[in-house]
Amino acid sequence: MSVAKRVAEEFGCRLGEEVGYSIRFEDCTGPETVIKYMTDGMLLREILIDKDLSQYSVVMLDEAHERTVHTDVLFGLLKPLLKRRPDFRLIVTSATLDAENDYLDAALITVLQIHLSEPEGDILLFLTGQEEIDFACQSLHERMKGLGRNVPELIILPVYSALPSEIQSRIFDPAPQGKRKVVVATNIAETSLTIDGIYYVIDPGFAKQNVFNPKLGLDSLVITPISQASANQRKGRAGRTGPGKCFRLYTESTYLNEMLPTTTPEIQRINLGFTALTMKAMGINDLLTFDFMDPPPRQALVSAMEQLYKLGALDEEGLLTKLGRKMAEFPLDPPLSKMLLASVDLGCSDEILTIIE
Repeated sequence: MSVAKRVAEEFGCRLGEEVGYSIRFEDCTGPETVIKYMTDGMLLREILIDKDLSQYSVVMLDEAHERTVHTDVLFGLLKPLLKRRPDFRLIVTSATLDAENDYLDAALITVLQIHLSEPEGDILLFLTGQEEIDFACQSLHERMKGLGRNVPELIILPVYSALPSEIQSRIFDPAPQGKRKVVVATNIAETSLTIDGIYYVIDPGFAKQNVFNPKLGLDSLVITPISQASANQRKGRAGRTGPGKCFRLYTESTYLNEMLPTTTPEIQRINLGFTALTMKAMGINDLLTFDFMDPPPRQALVSAMEQLYKLGALDEEGLLTKLGRKMAEFPLDPPLSKMLLASVDLGCSDEILTIIE
């Protein structure tokens, strides 16, 4: 009631005219009402009576993060309504709703919207990794089937490092006349690939980064927001050979206030055990005074050398041991290279190789 009253005042009308509300046992609306406030329970009652909500063109569900029973049921009822009524719009707002769980679906919807409504030109969609890309491509195939035969064909092409090169190279083939292709790629397409014909870029604003997990003592791939520099690189992929558009699935405020200007250098966020071991093998013993372009945290270097000492790769003076020199020959994290070398003496090399691979 209080929100409706405030909006009516700003609207310059009496409560119940252009702006009204509906709560249990009280309906303060009229024939002139264009904005109607109600509880989720009241909206649920209305949709049970009129499943198409024919009186409304837009429904806005606020405080979605509270996940009340009514709200969850409404989500289930409104999703098919969006398919039945192309003119209907659903807006979901929340201060704390987890956007990372929703960006993939938003990206796929954007692909289809571009395909159905924008002029010719291919699409580049950035996602975070192989599993996500495979899921997105399968989902797009299914959604395109559901649109029927009258919709122009959408050629769906994944690209990530684990794909065979002959499959990756298909992204450079021009789409046949009357068809459109969508390339679904990791951030490898930010700089390493230039694909002619890309007029539309979809940027959800996330990427996978190597980050050291101190609990596990290992690096792990974590989905994190990209930097402003990466966002600009992605935008630059659109329309390199003509006019283009970039669809950013995040707000300007997010870009300005939540994204770092540049990506944090990898040396400042990963475990430096392998780096320290390699530098020691190169004869660089004083790592703390080494002239790094972006110096890592001092504690990260100290922790790396402590780990190497515990593994027997360094002696008490911080110099490389014979074991450490052997470990440095393997392109592995030091604990894994130590494990592989130990497996020779223990007669379990085949099993350890299987684990490491």
